[in-house]
Amino acid sequence: FHFSQAIYRAIQRFGLASSYNNHVDVKHFCRKLIALSLLPEPIIEDTYDELVKSLSLPMKKQMNQLLEYFQEQWFNKVPITQWCVHGLSMRTNSNAEAFHSRFNRRVQIHHPNIWSFIKLLQGEESRFYHTLIQFNAGLGARTKQAKTIAIQRRIDNLDKRYYDSRVDVMEYLNKLSFTVAKRKK
Repeated sequence: FHFSQAIYRAIQRFGLASSYNNHVDVKHFCRKLIALSLLPEPIIEDTYDELVKSLSLPMKKQMNQLLEYFQEQWFNKVPITQWCVHGLSMRTNSNAEAFHSRFNRRVQIHHPNIWSFIKLLQGEESRFYHTLIQFNAGLGARTKQAKTIAIQRRIDNLDKRYYDSRVDVMEYLNKLSFTVAKRKK
């Protein structure tokens, strides 16, 4: 999630938001950049190179700042292993963010004194203990939304088609690009 959010922020920073919203080719290219994270790690860089080579000259000029940003940030600064989510069932850190959000709401102030902080930690430990008892009793984890399950099935199906050599890497990336980014409601 942070990967795609960072790319979309870069799209806005480089003045491409209007093109992204109004030109299908720009939107689709940007979604392919985001979908790179769903590819197997060993093929990401070569696929990126192939994606860039496939751009028309005017499109390459238009995307130049975004491409430089992507190269610098996501290949040079952040190792691919940290943003490649291929094969992971949990591709976001939503659970951690939900915990921190709930915890911050309970704290209510930025710098609590040590005693109130300890009391909050004890409350969290108690909450976790009850959740563990429920889990051990067979209650199980929260079920995923139907939309999330459908997207995961689509990704799994595309992975299988790629590994069975029924689609080439660019078609694989193209189809994965339709599983990322927000859709208009």
